[in-house]
Amino acid sequence: MAPTETAYLSRAEELDAILGYVDDAECCAVVGLSNMGKSHLLRSLASMRPLVANDSEHIFIYIDFNLMVEMTEQAFYELILRSTRSMLARLDLPTSLRDQLRQAYDKVIDSDNPFLIPLGFNEGIVTLCEELDRRFVYLFDEFDGPFREIEPRVFLNLRALVDRYPHQLIYVVATNRPLNRMRGGSEIGEFCELFAHQTLYLGPLNHNDVQHAVSSFMSEEGLPVTPHDTNFVWQTSGGHPGLLQAVCHVLASVGGIEDEHGDRLARDKLDSDVSVRSECIKLWNGLSAEEQRTLIDFDAGEGIERAQLDPLVQTGLLSADGQYVVFSSVFAGFVRRQRLAQSPYPLGVRVDAESGEVWVDGEVAPTLTELEYRALLLFYGRMDQICDKYEIVEAVWGEDYIDEVDDARIEKLISRLRKKIEPNPSEPKYLETVRGRGYRLVSA
Repeated sequence: MAPTETAYLSRAEELDAILGYVDDAECCAVVGLSNMGKSHLLRSLASMRPLVANDSEHIFIYIDFNLMVEMTEQAFYELILRSTRSMLARLDLPTSLRDQLRQAYDKVIDSDNPFLIPLGFNEGIVTLCEELDRRFVYLFDEFDGPFREIEPRVFLNLRALVDRYPHQLIYVVATNRPLNRMRGGSEIGEFCELFAHQTLYLGPLNHNDVQHAVSSFMSEEGLPVTPHDTNFVWQTSGGHPGLLQAVCHVLASVGGIEDEHGDRLARDKLDSDVSVRSECIKLWNGLSAEEQRTLIDFDAGEGIERAQLDPLVQTGLLSADGQYVVFSSVFAGFVRRQRLAQSPYPLGVRVDAESGEVWVDGEVAPTLTELEYRALLLFYGRMDQICDKYEIVEAVWGEDYIDEVDDARIEKLISRLRKKIEPNPSEPKYLETVRGRGYRLVSA
């Protein structure tokens, strides 16, 4: 069995950097490409025991925004308070404090008055900061979606709470791209100021970490490791954790590399490996249209200004050791195929599994969220077949969430997906509901 992500993602330097910001009561942002290890880093912080610094205990509260029921202010506040109550349930707190937190939570979820929703949230946070002499570190994972879509006043409110409790309230946010490049506006700008000088860019693993990863992986597989193995993984994955794990699986499937024949065999398998292709798609989808165009022009040998390339170096997509090159040979090949691909699209729903683009009746559909895209891939892979709710939960959220995701959350997801792929969402003709059984994507 292959080692888990934690077997090779130590990220000790990054952990120390974040803890340094926390000790100084500074908010910070962790920016990295898809599957670069952001979630692992935040979960590592959440699993730490409370640390004592400046005579105040740190309480790390992990929030996975993939668990939001819908992209609304109410759902945003509900998840934060629910996760807070769950974390604090492990501590020996006065009954009166627990009751106050429950009342604040109930006000958020039960109120029909939109003005009472932020009021209930603020009451919960104020109660914590006033009643407990602790430093609360909120770890906001998968923050991209909420940050792009929720009303700006929510983030202005988060900023106001930090201004009120500057030594007790800290946010650590993890996103694919810098906050100030995802959204603008004065209210958003004030929230972004919290992270202006505390942004940590999470790049690929270095060569030593890759070597350790390959050795650990091959050992778990009962295979010897050779310098050829390490060089192969280093060149093809470029140190990207998600690609590294996928490439290691390919490496193990051919029994490692001992000579040129083994090298060719492994490279041939890379081109058709589903996991490798999936990682490339995730990376591609995490880029803006401008960044995708810059990479395509770069691959075509077009003259590109350095100002356009430097942001890609900062995120780790390009390395600049003497000259600009795509960080991974596998991803470089993916970019090349995007440049060469010219495919007509007939009527119906079509998914380009390489680029991640979705077409409906010959037109490019609006950009899907990660959860929406996972659901569509499930339906598309089983065109004209019924997918029940258990299959949807497993494909979209993962099997660990089978008992946590209810029918209402699935229906909300389907509703959002229909708004993007149906000509008339109120009368769907492609994504059908099969009463009592599930859903089905039908061909044109």
